[in-house]
Amino acid sequence: MANAKLKSYRDECWRLAILARRGVVQKQAAIDLLHELAIAHALVRALGDDRVQTILAEAFGNADFRPMLEEEVA
Repeated sequence: MANAKLKSYRDECWRLAILARRGVVQKQAAIDLLHELAIAHALVRALGDDRVQTILAEAFGNADFRPMLEEEVA
């Protein structure tokens, strides 16, 4: 169950990061919402705040999104 929560959370982080990159949502608002979700679903308690921040940083960092976007189109 914990692994499923973590995977779902990571997927949502990346989905919102892509939307932020496209300008559909505001980056900071998405990050704030995702952090609140991590608290509400006990991910911060289970993983620690540093790990949650790392997950957010991975998704919202200056990563190249083109390979992921191409997968969505295919």
